[in-house]
Amino acid sequence: MLQTAPVGDPVYDFMMKKKSEGKPYLVYMTAGANKFLRIYYGKVKAALKEPSEQN
Repeated sequence: MLQTAPVGDPVYDFMMKKKSEGKPYLVYMTAGANKFLRIYYGKVKAALKEPSEQN
């Protein structure tokens, strides 16, 4: 992700914000992973919830 520098990606933007704050590599990479997992979990939870609401 750091090599491709995706434009408008919230996880990348968050990691770069932490990096610019002077955080160590392991800290901002872990924070980025946690951010990704929170977004992923929210999308999976929403996707699993949709079919049950339509019945």
